[in-house]
Amino acid sequence: MTSYVIALVTEYPKFYYETVRELKNRNLAFLSLKLGQEIPSRVSVVLTTMQERKKINFPKLVAHDDAQTAVNEALRILKGFGTKHRRLIVGIDPGRKPGMAVVGDSKVIETYNLNSPEDVLRRIKDVLVMHSAGEIVIRVGEGGGIYKLRILKLLQENLRMRIETVDETSTTPVGKEASSNADAAVNIALKEGHQLGEKVKLSPKSGEIKNLQQESRALSGNITISKKLAEEVAKGRLSLEEALEIQKNRI
Repeated sequence: MTSYVIALVTEYPKFYYETVRELKNRNLAFLSLKLGQEIPSRVSVVLTTMQERKKINFPKLVAHDDAQTAVNEALRILKGFGTKHRRLIVGIDPGRKPGMAVVGDSKVIETYNLNSPEDVLRRIKDVLVMHSAGEIVIRVGEGGGIYKLRILKLLQENLRMRIETVDETSTTPVGKEASSNADAAVNIALKEGHQLGEKVKLSPKSGEIKNLQQESRALSGNITISKKLAEEVAKGRLSLEEALEIQKNRI
């Protein structure tokens, strides 16, 4: 049983509900307090938003507007991980909703379930603000088709560090749902890969276009986006939801 307690102090409903859900999903003990309410001595770290941080006087204060990031940073503090590592590895399980894991000196520091391939770059930049290392490696699973290519292209064009692709065989957990992408990302991070050399180009295959059209039918119930719209979704220029709205307006 953990000896620490996390206190959640916020008046922002969205941040409150998302953070409570994140804490409960990880079976973490926490208190919900109001701004101005006395913080008990048993509390080890306080979570709040960027807007409210100046209203709270506490030595270990984590302020962020993203619940996953806030909870991960609180855990990093509570577990005593330093921000400096000899080797930092970021593992990515590519897909429409990628998983991501951060491993510092063979210890899993943070895991994320992201909403889009484009979120990967933003999240890595957040991680690099909080952590530094003598060596940084990004490992991306070889599955994921066009989503993998979108992630690799973004990383290649925006980050100057070693990028590897990893054989995903035996990296995807069996029988897990909500956390499976993040768990697979941990396994990808811990597996040796091959350095990315050639420049990545986005060229969706016909099978990927058909898969996106099937996804649009499943999401809408009865609407199939055009091949052109599916290609725009595949390249990250439109979300599937945006493409469906355009298709609806054409009917």
